Amino acid sequence: MSALPKPQIAKHVVCVSWVPTLAGTREMLLREAGCQVTSIVGAQAVERLRQIQQTDLLVLAHSVPRSEKQKVLEIFRHTCKAPILSLLAPHQEKLPQADFAVEATSPADFVRVVQEILAE
Repeated sequence: MSALPKPQIAKHVVCVSWVPTLAGTREMLLREAGCQVTSIVGAQAVERLRQIQQTDLLVLAHSVPRSEKQKVLEIFRHTCKAPILSLLAPHQEKLPQADFAVEATSPADFVRVVQEILAE
């Protein structure tokens, strides 16, 4: 009798956004790709990051104002060491604290980039 393969444990992704509809779309895409997702939307919700002890990736949306991105990164790095993916609008610069940065393009590209990062 052969051993059954171990079930794949879903990777946990935390997404921070300032636009609820984009946050919802990203959450749906990542769940369909097999990820567990925690969405944090808006400045008032950023404090929720302090409660996150373990995650596999932080996705920081291009909609988050740069000054707020700094705050998010500071809070996140205080409790987690997971990689950070910064989604960029055209002509936005990568934050030095972000491990990865890509221009926010098609949904398929977004999912592919997240999957590549999680596979590392």
